Amino acid sequence: MVSGIERLSPRECDVAALLAQGLANKQIADSLGISQSRVKDVVEDILKKLGAPNRAAAAALWAQWASK
Repeated sequence: MVSGIERLSPRECDVAALLAQGLANKQIADSLGISQSRVKDVVEDILKKLGAPNRAAAAALWAQWASK
């Protein structure tokens, strides 16, 4: 069975990793060289794929997966 994390695109993984570090959308955008609106769209896609209710939950799921 494929987990939600494994369904994330490379860009979504980049954003999820930065979410797990506690970065805000502007900081993520600056770090990745993309617009804040693009970050917002990617975060929404991450939440849907992971079934997470909010960015904190998504960050926790990423951190748990990354620590394996």
